[in-house]
Amino acid sequence: MKKRTGIYILALIGLVNYTKAQNNNSPYSIVGIGDIEQSYFDRTTGMANTGLALSSNRFMFTANPAANAALDFHYFSVETAARYKNVNYSGTPVTSISSNSSDLQMRKLVIAVKPKSFWATSLGVLPFSTINYSMYGFKPVLGSSVTIPAYYHGSGGVNNLFFTNSFQINKHLSVGVQSSWLFGNMNEIETVIPTSALDSTLITTKYITVSNPYFKFGAQYKSKINKNWVGSIGATYSHNTNIQALQSISVTDGNSVLKSDNTYKASVMTLPKMFAGGIAATYKDKYTFVADYSHQPWSELNSKGINYVLVNSNRFSFGTEYSKKASFREFTYEKYFLQAGVFVNDSYLKVNGTQIKQAGATIGGGIQTARGLGMQATLEFGSRGTTNNSLIKENYTQLTLTLSYRDFWRSRKLVRYD
Repeated sequence: MKKRTGIYILALIGLVNYTKAQNNNSPYSIVGIGDIEQSYFDRTTGMANTGLALSSNRFMFTANPAANAALDFHYFSVETAARYKNVNYSGTPVTSISSNSSDLQMRKLVIAVKPKSFWATSLGVLPFSTINYSMYGFKPVLGSSVTIPAYYHGSGGVNNLFFTNSFQINKHLSVGVQSSWLFGNMNEIETVIPTSALDSTLITTKYITVSNPYFKFGAQYKSKINKNWVGSIGATYSHNTNIQALQSISVTDGNSVLKSDNTYKASVMTLPKMFAGGIAATYKDKYTFVADYSHQPWSELNSKGINYVLVNSNRFSFGTEYSKKASFREFTYEKYFLQAGVFVNDSYLKVNGTQIKQAGATIGGGIQTARGLGMQATLEFGSRGTTNNSLIKENYTQLTLTLSYRDFWRSRKLVRYD
């Protein structure tokens, strides 16, 4: 068993080393900490990432820190995921050269164990936000009405390294806390092209390093409604968080270095508090229906810049699942599952007087093997933004593949039947 377990875990971790990124260009990631990740790359992915009220004895649910309390005692679980994304851009600023981008990246690695019947713990890493933009514009020359062409490029993002503890209070109620360390770096490069007003290339490079703890709290309540239906509710909360940012800068004029400072500026990036809640209902252990809502009051930060302002963000999502069960002797196991979902998201960014909105749909499915290996695939289709008011619209398709493995943990006397 130990040899087989090692092979499966190495195969899962190996996925990290074979994903190569081409980097999706995301023009709206130029603001703040960039595009905030909406997916947890788990069983909820095929239901439009809906599942704050869901839990399982076999699957990890990452969105709600309370969910893993339902995992089977004496087991450990490992999950990893990769995502391919293709985006088509439209709008006045888009050219034929910049109308498409694609990306393939490893997005998740999580390990969970349940050392006590009432306590489960997990450790993992997920993307928190992503920055990747490349655009062309004009920069005004100070003290004159002259403008000169400039290129702007940004890359990087923030990662979420988290440690979650989930506790089963009684047979209905569970609570949990996710303790995270947000860390990462962002590169911002401005290249001013030589013109009659400038006789050489002027490049300004900013390198920003961010790090800070972040906490999310969760609770779930689950109860049998009648002989056919089981219902549950879930909620999460995160308080305002100030992320420390240290910025270095380099300015070059042709081959000459005009400025180089590794401790140029210390600043703070603020995340608002977050409220989220969800409901779920399961019929005859086959059909599941879920709905989630989340709210982030970004407007409380009073943050704005040229042509943009941060506004309140709201997300609604709905999903459904069919699970095919089979019996072996006195045991029931899942052969496969099918999922679908839809969502709408009002982002925290308002540009040129227009709030950037996103909507999409998902379909997915997965299988489990008797050896403890699980595979899940999800397709998502959606759009973000608009072509109105000189903005850019993104139409995207993405494929997510999640692999999981579970086995006994520190137990040699138990006999496995699944």
